[in-house]
Amino acid sequence: MNGQRVVAYGSMMGVALGGFTWVVVAGNLIHEPILSLAGAVIGLAVGLAGGSSLVRYPERRGLVLGAVMLFVVLVDWAFLAVVLPRLPEQGGSIYFGTSRSAYVLLQPILLIGGVAGTGLVLWDLLRRR
Repeated sequence: MNGQRVVAYGSMMGVALGGFTWVVVAGNLIHEPILSLAGAVIGLAVGLAGGSSLVRYPERRGLVLGAVMLFVVLVDWAFLAVVLPRLPEQGGSIYFGTSRSAYVLLQPILLIGGVAGTGLVLWDLLRRR
């Protein structure tokens, strides 16, 4: 295995771990194992698909990373729409990410991620012209 392949898969696994760990925690918090399993499976699929795309198209790094970011943001919004109404108003710990206020803080982060992903895709597409 060469260094480029290790970096490609490692970076995409980092994106998947950062993007879907909260889904697994939230699924356990609201006692929905299907949600936790879905977050883990989608995270693994994102890591493998993104890593494979980076290995296959190393000259289009911006496009691949931007597309992966947009996918993670869209899927995270969908998970957040399921999780947020089911969290209890009181209780939990903001330090461990188990309170409603901690999950509400994900919304601006997802907005920033969506803008950054869109910017990377556009930058890569316009740079190629």
